[in-house]
Amino acid sequence: MMPPSLISFVETTHSTNLLLNEIVENYKNTGSRLPDFFCVASDFQTAGKGQGNKSWLSAKGENILASFYFQPSILPQQQLYFNCFFALTVRKVLSQYIDNVMIKKPNDIYVEDKKVAGILIEHHIQGEQLKYSVAGVGINVNQTHFDPVLPNPTSLKLLIGKNISREVLLEEIIQVGKEYYHQLQAGAFMELENEYESYVLNQ
Repeated sequence: MMPPSLISFVETTHSTNLLLNEIVENYKNTGSRLPDFFCVASDFQTAGKGQGNKSWLSAKGENILASFYFQPSILPQQQLYFNCFFALTVRKVLSQYIDNVMIKKPNDIYVEDKKVAGILIEHHIQGEQLKYSVAGVGINVNQTHFDPVLPNPTSLKLLIGKNISREVLLEEIIQVGKEYYHQLQAGAFMELENEYESYVLNQ
């Protein structure tokens, strides 16, 4: 089990990415920093964000809506490798439950032709430095009915026929993520990119 202080839960928020950015700004005034993998998670987002201008739609209390804080030791031009690290983390966690989990560039997670998770990464850059990164993830866990505007959604429950603990999934993201994050921090960029490319969905 992960330390309780590493995961902060709120029932409803506008967006976990926005909330985490607000927490980071508040921490600036204390002279301390958040630990890597600090996470805010919520049952429901009123303004969930997807890639570009898209929204992230999710039923209340059924899925993972979470954002993680990182202060990686990389340069702004090395952002690609951060994306590789986090996409590989989510893919590996989900592959513990289901087969054929792939990455659709840049950061969607698919099982065959259906989307089970999406990732939204925000890098905060000042000059030549990457100050910190926020990695938001939405995973369809226990939802079985989706808005018809969504083109191709699926969920873990639809795929394996039973409920999955969202709390356990969050802990697994942290546990698995630490392995890949160590590679990122150690500068093992080619290893991360090669593994990422090996799981890219060819369409």
